[in-house]
Amino acid sequence: MEITILGSGCGIPSLSHSAPGVLIRYHGAPFLIDSGCGTLVRLLKAGIHYTALNDIFYTHTHSDHSGDLAPLIQALRTTPGYQRTSPLRLYGPESFADFLRCLSQAYGAWITDPGFPFIIRELKQDLFKVGELQVSTRAMLHSNDAIGYRFDSPDGRAVVYSGDTDYSSEIIELAQSCDVLILECSFGETDKISGHLTPREAAEIAYQSNCQKLVLTHFYPPQDKLFLEIRSVIPQIYLGELIIAHDGLRIFL
Repeated sequence: MEITILGSGCGIPSLSHSAPGVLIRYHGAPFLIDSGCGTLVRLLKAGIHYTALNDIFYTHTHSDHSGDLAPLIQALRTTPGYQRTSPLRLYGPESFADFLRCLSQAYGAWITDPGFPFIIRELKQDLFKVGELQVSTRAMLHSNDAIGYRFDSPDGRAVVYSGDTDYSSEIIELAQSCDVLILECSFGETDKISGHLTPREAAEIAYQSNCQKLVLTHFYPPQDKLFLEIRSVIPQIYLGELIIAHDGLRIFL
């Protein structure tokens, strides 16, 4: 299993920490989680053509996590010489279908009727298979209907992605004994905002979940100040491997 952090930032423009997106590759199959603005270009840089995508998972519908969804659908239906016949499967939180209908009102009916097979699955607390991976979801403490994902492979590897969340028992449960926990860490302790994590909260989640590797992402500026706090606070609580994500970071399991 290979993980690529396509975007390690938030909705605020940055040259090193772009809008959220995570790519998981398992036996060559690509699985995309979230697609903030610029994700399609960063996918190409990671060696994945957008036409290879069949399964895309959304944690919630805020624009920094979904900004490239409409451009992706447009590219799949208008690329010269390419006619898609395989289904595009979109997974998202409850009300995700309503979100797409709202996009179709803004952009056109082709959003929900793109001319190729199109499947939407809404999730809250679910367990299902996608290819060889088992996918689990839990509600996160962020916007209405926000969810986090866990991907378990047949060889016993597990990757968890929180999306945006505040401290909650659900993310601890979802991440139990996983190999890699990709966890948001948006603000320092003195700048705490509801719906997002501080370094101390992220460390507590990593400790309580007993994850093997903690990858922090979704950074708000000023990032240098946040990174100093991460490096000083987290090792006091969580003794596993700590990684501060950057765009293009690759992790192999």
